[in-house]
Amino acid sequence: MTEKNERRRALRLDARLKLEVQLPGNDGSSNIANLETINISSSGVYFKSDHFIEPMTKLVMELEICVPDDNAKGKNTTAAVPCEGIVVRTKPEAVTEGCEDYEIAVFFTHIKPEGMANLERHITLLMADVD
Repeated sequence: MTEKNERRRALRLDARLKLEVQLPGNDGSSNIANLETINISSSGVYFKSDHFIEPMTKLVMELEICVPDDNAKGKNTTAAVPCEGIVVRTKPEAVTEGCEDYEIAVFFTHIKPEGMANLERHITLLMADVD
């Protein structure tokens, strides 16, 4: 039996988060799609879409995450994480007749430091729930 060579460096955790994605149109316009993530890490996001998105497509996105509330000990609040990324994998790999859910893997290419700090705080919360 051979071991699968895992290339990921960041821990990926299951998370159903609200995700807003600007889907590029063929005419240069963009449409907003409100989607849900499958899982998340500090380096990328995996989500379902009813639209096929070609690998290597650049996306502008915004995640809605839960983070500890600095003003209320033991409570959480929501935070928006604007980010950009590039599609690295789409399943199925081509437009498929009758496919209602494409699975899209995106590698983050840009997140502001405050957004990354909030994302890491959210991942810490998810890890605490796993224990």
